[in-house]
Amino acid sequence: GLSVKTVNKRDFVLGLVVCALALFVLFGILPWAVKTPKVIPNLALSPTFWPRIILVSLVGLSAFLAIQALYEGIKPRDAVQDESYEEPFDLSDFRVIPTALLMVLFCAALKPFGVVLPAIAMLLGMIVMHGRKEWPKAIGVSIATVLILYMFFRYVAKVPVPLGPLNGLL
Repeated sequence: GLSVKTVNKRDFVLGLVVCALALFVLFGILPWAVKTPKVIPNLALSPTFWPRIILVSLVGLSAFLAIQALYEGIKPRDAVQDESYEEPFDLSDFRVIPTALLMVLFCAALKPFGVVLPAIAMLLGMIVMHGRKEWPKAIGVSIATVLILYMFFRYVAKVPVPLGPLNGLL
């Protein structure tokens, strides 16, 4: 396992990076990418309501992680510490880069393909990328999850979902 010092360093860096990215999306990308009507009868129906809730939560939790890691790193310890150097991140931690690229591709595919097909592809890519190589199960989980969410939003929440080429089929 990693030493406490290495874990604190990793958590501190991770907290700062996630906080910075969430702030960038909240103040840079969200206002530019999501068009909001001037008059919204219910705040919860705003297209930016839930993304903002999620992003503000992400900012707060990642800042908390960084502050906690910093505090734990400067707190004196009773036990003798091992001063050997360990990398706080390994190659598996860099899966976040292709994951972010997959999300960008998902956003780019929304306009031509609707929501359902890109969501299935993104979920399948995430499952496979993060170690689940059982293709039939991954495909089934991706399709079932997206279709259940589609049915919920379409028929229960009464939210129109762009379908792209599937228009008329679902």
